Amino acid sequence: MVVLTTGGTIASSPDDSGRNRSGALQGDVLMSRVSLPEGAAIDVEVRSLLQKPSNAITRDDLMRLRQECQALAESSEVAGIVITHGTDTLEETAYFLDITLPASPTIVLTGSQRAPHEPGTDAFRNIADAVMVAASEEARGLGTLVVFNQSIFSARQVRKVSSFQVNGFAAPEAGPLGYVDGARVSVAMRPARVERLGLPADAALPRVDILPAYLDASPALLEAAVAGGAAGLVIDGLGRGHVPPDWLDVIPRITAQGIPVAIVSSCPSGPVHASYEFMGSLASLEAAGVIAVPDLSARKARLALSALLASTKGEVAAPLRTLTA
Repeated sequence: MVVLTTGGTIASSPDDSGRNRSGALQGDVLMSRVSLPEGAAIDVEVRSLLQKPSNAITRDDLMRLRQECQALAESSEVAGIVITHGTDTLEETAYFLDITLPASPTIVLTGSQRAPHEPGTDAFRNIADAVMVAASEEARGLGTLVVFNQSIFSARQVRKVSSFQVNGFAAPEAGPLGYVDGARVSVAMRPARVERLGLPADAALPRVDILPAYLDASPALLEAAVAGGAAGLVIDGLGRGHVPPDWLDVIPRITAQGIPVAIVSSCPSGPVHASYEFMGSLASLEAAGVIAVPDLSARKARLALSALLASTKGEVAAPLRTLTA
């Protein structure tokens, strides 16, 4: 078992300001305080890859993590991989690894809402649970997982739902796959798996920007993103996948340049769907070349589009729909 640490609240220590210094603790310090359930004979190797708060994780960091996991996956001695991570962008890293790595060995991400030195910290319990899941037969073939507050989540479905409570993650539509109770790992559901994306080892993830749609939002946001160098756009759309009417003055010019534009719903649940006919509706957007992405958050759709752009020089619409179906 290999534990890769990247920083975050789970690796915090107090600083002179009285606040937490995220990512200050090395991995071996964290693991020295983790107690596995009695009888759990699991050899753990710890590697500290990053010492960052997760708001500082970059696309290059994602590729480094992926390459590290891929190298570990080639060793028959690695039974599973655990990644400790800050909670702010944990769901994004989990999803990226899920769509770009094979399902075996099991990769589990975890973090904490309370720093290791704070009363009632969830740091060490979450790490122990993540190790148990990564080592378990029950989790084999499930893809990248998130373990938090004794619950097991699919990387595709998981969302951060609280800024501070220990039940900080959930899968609002699908629910957890199972739970961890000490030495017992119980899996009740298995997520649907899609074909993984093959990325070259030296691939660079191109920049894809997220543009939120809201009441009377200016289409100048779209033009500014493209002018600033975005290789693709994801619109965090209203309702069933809608935008203000005047966005249709700009979007066709962007898609005509070959820049892919995708749209998701900003609602916590429910897919985009061409249910309406008006200027700014999903039907009008699709007619302008926008790609409808159902059942995926904007942050995850952004990574899917970026990974596709890195792995292919051709059409991305059909692969994106397949990847996110």
